[in-house]
Amino acid sequence: MIAFTFFIKGFTALCAQVLLIREFFVVVHGNELSFGIFLAIWVIAGAAGSFLSRFFKKNIQSIFLLLVVVEGIWLFASITIIRSYHYIFTLSPGQLMNITQSILLTVVCAGVFNFLQGMRFVIGGTLFFDEKNKDKIPGLIYGWEAAGSLAGGFVFAFLIQKYTNPFQSASIIFVLSMISCVPLLITGKKFFLTLIWCAIILMLPCFNTVYSNLNNTTLTEEFGLKTPPVYYANTHYGNITVFQQEQQLSFMIDGSLVFTLPYPDTEWIETISHFPLLYSKKAENILVIGAGIKGVIPEILKYKNVSIDCVEINPELIHLINKFSSYYFPGYSSEKIKIITDDAIGFLRKTTKKWDVIILDAGFPLSLKTSRFYTVEFYSLIKNHLSEEGIFFTGIDGSPDYMSKPLADVHTIIYSTMTNVFTRLYIVPGYFTCYCATKNLAGDFSPDYLISQLKEKNIPTKVITPFYLKDRLSKDKIERFFSMIGQRKKINTCSKPIIIIPAIQYWVSLSGGGEKIKNFGVILFPALCFLLCSIFFIGRQETKILEITIFSTGFLSIAWELIFLFLFQTNYGSVYFYLSILTGIFMGGMTCGSIVFSSFFKKFKKLKKILFVWQMAQMVFALLFVLIIVFLKTVIPAFVFFVLMAIAGFFTGWEFPLVNSIYLNEKNLFSDSISRFYSFDLAGATLGSLLTATFLVPVCGIVASGILFFIIKMIVGIFVCKLRKL
Repeated sequence: MIAFTFFIKGFTALCAQVLLIREFFVVVHGNELSFGIFLAIWVIAGAAGSFLSRFFKKNIQSIFLLLVVVEGIWLFASITIIRSYHYIFTLSPGQLMNITQSILLTVVCAGVFNFLQGMRFVIGGTLFFDEKNKDKIPGLIYGWEAAGSLAGGFVFAFLIQKYTNPFQSASIIFVLSMISCVPLLITGKKFFLTLIWCAIILMLPCFNTVYSNLNNTTLTEEFGLKTPPVYYANTHYGNITVFQQEQQLSFMIDGSLVFTLPYPDTEWIETISHFPLLYSKKAENILVIGAGIKGVIPEILKYKNVSIDCVEINPELIHLINKFSSYYFPGYSSEKIKIITDDAIGFLRKTTKKWDVIILDAGFPLSLKTSRFYTVEFYSLIKNHLSEEGIFFTGIDGSPDYMSKPLADVHTIIYSTMTNVFTRLYIVPGYFTCYCATKNLAGDFSPDYLISQLKEKNIPTKVITPFYLKDRLSKDKIERFFSMIGQRKKINTCSKPIIIIPAIQYWVSLSGGGEKIKNFGVILFPALCFLLCSIFFIGRQETKILEITIFSTGFLSIAWELIFLFLFQTNYGSVYFYLSILTGIFMGGMTCGSIVFSSFFKKFKKLKKILFVWQMAQMVFALLFVLIIVFLKTVIPAFVFFVLMAIAGFFTGWEFPLVNSIYLNEKNLFSDSISRFYSFDLAGATLGSLLTATFLVPVCGIVASGILFFIIKMIVGIFVCKLRKL
């Protein structure tokens, strides 16, 4: 019975978590680092709930059922609140929230939900408490909940999210949560509670039409529309929304506007197409990454004897282009075009082909998904695929006259990183600032030369004129650009994506909240130090050591989980579909660790010695990870991420019942033990989540983070040595 209840609890918790993350993902424009804020609030709310639940001593069966009902209702409410964020914060549809607003939204939605989950974890454990098996109970409930999460990760990825809309998914989660109460209703024999349970379980499936209408209504509110979107889907590679308003068709990816019809950005299209093609001495083989869906291909087809390879990771986008915009962007069916549905970086790693011109539109580097296209590794890959006189052309938001410090930092990093790889680099300043890099071509990148080529090739254009070319490449604008970015040397890499922080600062500053991020780390570190010091000044010495041990493991568990998710994103271009699978595997590792220990703990006589060995094992894990990142020069195979996730989860799953068993040998306080250490586990996970996403990965880098984790466990191991002597 305990297995049934907590298995379903873990199943529904994981599904709800991924469901809310996906909704949150759209309103933060696909920034994976927001996972850190989300998970931090998720776990600290669970910790608070589990800590406060120790005070409930009476009517716990009724409280358990009440928590299930409130959770289900709040899940529906949370989706609605997230989609109404711009009304709540008086923002324009699609405008990015500042960090304060993001935290508040997450607290209200995910925080409240997991607060109830945390309470239910401890109350459920108390309901199933058995004096004879008190040492086994913590590991069993922890393990079966994790096992449910493992199953939930796969079922959500392959079934629930594929065949239901978010509100239908929420109703399935609600029904399953109610089913988890069956063992308690059977043993409790309370007629009134059973009657309420039957009424809810029968009503929920009857509202399928309501769920569909609610989904359309909230989407209309989220994007500020008058009618529901003409297309909305969570694909393997992110959310795609297409909506029509006043004869204008808009295409959104993860909440960010990609392009509109019938009035696309003609200046952008012609700039990114014609500057490199006019400059190139030989423009026959052309590779287009990202820009192909925005109307660049028809411009390229104006040139003679061209062959175009267009790489797009999401096949659904290509389908939508053919369905909605083939009239405005003709030529996609031309024999000169080869559409490649693959991650651009993965494709370049596999092919040996070289191109005369490579055009990239990666978007602003707000996330790991986009920042990977602004790294030394990517530029080196591009250089290897250019012909001898090949050209690489890309661009992002800029300004010809004034740049704020965050925007200037973004361009400083891009310029420094590109000059670290390419021998020649030319700048096209403007509100859309472009970079033209060459492998060996030393031609004249001047307005006079480009004007002569425009006349010679007789290319029809609307924006690209002799006056426009002279204006964009004026010496005054180029000199002003260099004066704004300065002479600083900052290199962006896959393992240390420093470009993300200034990019987010700039983007959020457009909403008036950039300074919030700037001072966030200054506030965070004193809070961390205060919390760590508090642990050592409260309670008995042995208890304090156990608390800091489980706190550190919680810290590292979520840190490892986020780092592996980030690395998967960097290696394979998208973690969107695999988010629930990887998280589920992590929870599966926890299942193995907790259940294996709980099943065989009586054979372990020296529990404190085992706890010390466990700290050393985590040190070795951190060291091996650092060595892999430093010396492995190839792409990390996908199955390695599954293994690493399982190992990281196993460490946490084993240690939780181990610490509880040591504590219960000293004190016979089951509710105090499970509440205390579950709270410290989640508190550590909270800080690990915040620090990893906001500081460790983007500022220190992944290698430095791994070294830090090694040091943390070494220090904890020293304290555990003292525990053995007590």
